[in-house]
Amino acid sequence: MNDAAIALETNTNTTPRYQSGPPRLWLVREEAGPAYQHGSPSGPSTAAVGEQPETIEDWKRVHQRIAELGAARASHERELCRWLLAADRLGVHLRAGYASLREYAGRVVGLSGRQTEERLRVGRALHDLPGLDEALAGGTLCFSVVRELTRVAQPETEREWLDWARGKTTRQVEQAVASRRSGDGPRDPADPSRVSHRLAFEVRAETMALFRDLQATVRGDLGGEVDDDTLLYEIARRALGGPTEAGRASYQVAVTRCVECGQASIDAGGRSHPVDRAVREMAACDGQQLGAVDGGGGGEACGCDPDDHEPRPHVGADEPASAAAPALPAPAPPSPHVRTKAGAPTPRRRARQAIAPAVRRAVLRRDGNRCGVPGCTNHRFLDVHHLDPLAEGGSDDPDRLITLCGAHHRSTHWGALCIAGNATDGFTFHHADGTLYGEPLRPAALDLAEHAFGTLRHLGFKQSHARALVDTVVRAGAPDTLEQFVTAALRAS
Repeated sequence: MNDAAIALETNTNTTPRYQSGPPRLWLVREEAGPAYQHGSPSGPSTAAVGEQPETIEDWKRVHQRIAELGAARASHERELCRWLLAADRLGVHLRAGYASLREYAGRVVGLSGRQTEERLRVGRALHDLPGLDEALAGGTLCFSVVRELTRVAQPETEREWLDWARGKTTRQVEQAVASRRSGDGPRDPADPSRVSHRLAFEVRAETMALFRDLQATVRGDLGGEVDDDTLLYEIARRALGGPTEAGRASYQVAVTRCVECGQASIDAGGRSHPVDRAVREMAACDGQQLGAVDGGGGGEACGCDPDDHEPRPHVGADEPASAAAPALPAPAPPSPHVRTKAGAPTPRRRARQAIAPAVRRAVLRRDGNRCGVPGCTNHRFLDVHHLDPLAEGGSDDPDRLITLCGAHHRSTHWGALCIAGNATDGFTFHHADGTLYGEPLRPAALDLAEHAFGTLRHLGFKQSHARALVDTVVRAGAPDTLEQFVTAALRAS
């Protein structure tokens, strides 16, 4: 239509006639084109109806449309999470003739197996996190940010994480979440040793074939399927080798610990890599103690300021560390070639083994020079583990020492594998949730018990005390939340 329209007038006394005049009725038909799709949570786009992106010259309209698409995408991802959960609950993939939900989602939606599992995990988490669910549905937070926040947010910390995340990039959120555990808030101290790193290689077919054979060999030695981190950890230990003498510790990396803050790191490739508490304890359990660097400590090892730390009780070279002190035994004084800040040379003790060589050889011989965990046939690069930690007054009594491979030794210090008993009466092994080692697990209870163990250690409880408290709560019937679990453990203490 133009500026004028044709109007129809009716007169009861005369015959109908047509005349030109101002419009009384507009009849308009709109066609939805690529510039606007109905259902956008932000309403119609400012782009002209039917206008193609290539023809738009106003940057504000382009920006508005992209923002609308971003909000629609977030809302779509939230719906996809919900419907995938419904598909999993009803076994849709089986009715459709697919072998698994992962295959079904790959065929129908184009998701990889990992993407499918992530959306199922996020969908389950959003049931208990209504704030994050609303933010995703309304498009105020994108799926990538919500995905990361669901790894750490709990109902009691959800609002804090929501307020913190607004205006942050996905990368900023990923970095903050990677260094914190579930239940932590954004203002809780970060733990750099929790950050995972991704390794990617491009190799030829014959190299891939050799690596697959290596995977099968290592997994067979460890007694079954293991995750990528454990697999590469064991391969690296084997490749680096170790002392051939049974009396010497097999550790071939230098673990440096700051005597002020207790943090430890491993230097490799010209960089310092922070490590977690489990690695520090492994080195103290069966390692060679070389002494001090940088004049004997004071904080230079990690760059911290000694004045920022609370006073710690003095730990002598032959004394076990107290509850307030770091897990590793205190380093020996510096060498005569390294002067202290006062300028006076200090004699240095000789390097010593955490376990006397004769005792270590006897324990390895007793355990058949293989890992003592049932089902594990690993006989390479072995450690000797103290069931009574040296930092808590334990000794080198062979009856309370056991041979472990690196992977199981690390799991023990993490709290995922629990070992009790002695060599005379026999050792017993069970998972953190209380089930015997090798029996069907209860994943939710296992994860809760491991987190509770780590929380108690973070609160300053010694390893054996924290382990006993977790076992006490598990035997009494583990609660449903981490807060309830830790509260029950503190009451039992």
